[in-house]
Amino acid sequence: MTTPSPDFALPSPQHDGAVSRHRRVPLWAIPGVALIAVIVGGLLFYRFMPLAAPIMADAGAEYAGLAQGYTDRGFPRLGNPDAPIVVEEFLSFACPHCREFHEQWFPDLLDQIASGQVQFVAIPVSSIGWGAGSAAKGALCAGEQGQFWKMHDVLFDWQKRFITSTFNERRIRNGANNMGLDTAAFDTCMSEDHPEAVLDAAQTAFRQRGLAGTPTLFINGEQVRDYRELEHLSNSFPHEAS
Repeated sequence: MTTPSPDFALPSPQHDGAVSRHRRVPLWAIPGVALIAVIVGGLLFYRFMPLAAPIMADAGAEYAGLAQGYTDRGFPRLGNPDAPIVVEEFLSFACPHCREFHEQWFPDLLDQIASGQVQFVAIPVSSIGWGAGSAAKGALCAGEQGQFWKMHDVLFDWQKRFITSTFNERRIRNGANNMGLDTAAFDTCMSEDHPEAVLDAAQTAFRQRGLAGTPTLFINGEQVRDYRELEHLSNSFPHEAS
């Protein structure tokens, strides 16, 4: 005699195991998934968070009336290109001592530059300090629109203001916009080879002179050991200034 089949049957153990495998997340995996979510969220926030790019009201004002140009290697020059006394500075926008030099000593040079006796050449070093390369490119690209020295002041101001992402390229682009630059031209410059070529030339000069840090200054090819040498250049180099 045949026993009637029941209306339903329990799943076999093998089938039940397959269903369980699809439905369960191992407890040990939950912390890892949560950590990945936090990391991804942090990266997205970092990538898209708003970055302030303030421009001081007087940025660049002290250079009004001074001749501005470039050396044959593309280094920004302030002052008469025929001035007999040449002051060169190897600088990094990420270097605190460079900022201190420009706050405390550089203003005293401006009268000597205005007199026509001194020209000042900025040689931007991209290898010293986080973001130094992006900052230097930003300054050079601002220079393509005649605003290197204004951006130079802005970047040193940001060094004091911001602890992280100081020279993030989005902040630099925001700064170019806030300065009233042609942002399309600025963005194009930032992606071109020309600023990189200038930075490569600066790095080559840095190595050739056997330098290891910034700021390092030279007066007519002689390395400055004491900033007080900059105070009365016309008196210190009377033959060049005559």
